[in-house]
Amino acid sequence: MTKRARTAIFILFVFLFILGAPSVVFYSQGYRVDFNPPAGGKKLVQTGGLYFKVAPDHVDVYINGKLKKGTSIITNAAYIENLLPKNYDIEIKKVGYHPWKKTLEVKERGVTEAKNIILFPENPQFVIADKAPPKITNSATSTDKRKKAYSNEYEISVAFLEKNTPVDKQDKRIFLTRFSEKIGSIFWLNDHYLIFNIGNKIKISEIDDRDGLNIIDLAEFSAQGGSASGGEKLKIIWDKDAKKLYVLSEGNTYLLENLLP
Repeated sequence: MTKRARTAIFILFVFLFILGAPSVVFYSQGYRVDFNPPAGGKKLVQTGGLYFKVAPDHVDVYINGKLKKGTSIITNAAYIENLLPKNYDIEIKKVGYHPWKKTLEVKERGVTEAKNIILFPENPQFVIADKAPPKITNSATSTDKRKKAYSNEYEISVAFLEKNTPVDKQDKRIFLTRFSEKIGSIFWLNDHYLIFNIGNKIKISEIDDRDGLNIIDLAEFSAQGGSASGGEKLKIIWDKDAKKLYVLSEGNTYLLENLLP
């Protein structure tokens, strides 16, 4: 190969490097071309991401109906990056559990988080309790003292309390949901979920109201060995320290353990 040919090849590679280097830099910084922005045409945007932390372990994360990844064995978390800024339909699933569904918005250079997701069993196994349930006061305030639940028989709302402000002076309340039947006992399952009964149904609701709520029917107690439609009304007691759910129906006491992972 002549010296002139080697020089020409060297100049060509230098030219290609100069031409491609900005693209590599832009790509590494999260820039992508959005071919379908809301205003139409094309647009250069910076990507964002989605971060989920879920219990139990080994769950699958679907985005717009497609499996993206599973949660980490160590952290029970999943991070999906390089997403164009727009809304995404999320579904988190595991066999034997109620799925978690929500539409979340990804913004440029931002990470949208959902860190308190719990999947609850589809067929919880109640047993007859061998002892009476503990006497527990139905506290409206969450364990972290940052939230307070309100119920007016048919509606549930939650107030988010500011630090160092008396509870009676709080007014930052969001409406969660409304039912056509009266709401019975209501407990904080943890700092992010409420458990309550409506008639003979036991329900669990998250308090993350982005794109509506994930509310599941944990159990309809008439199918668990007794009907709550007649005689004594169904009553639930949540022992948060022991993580046990007691159900009182028609003179019997039923127990569910391991509701929380």
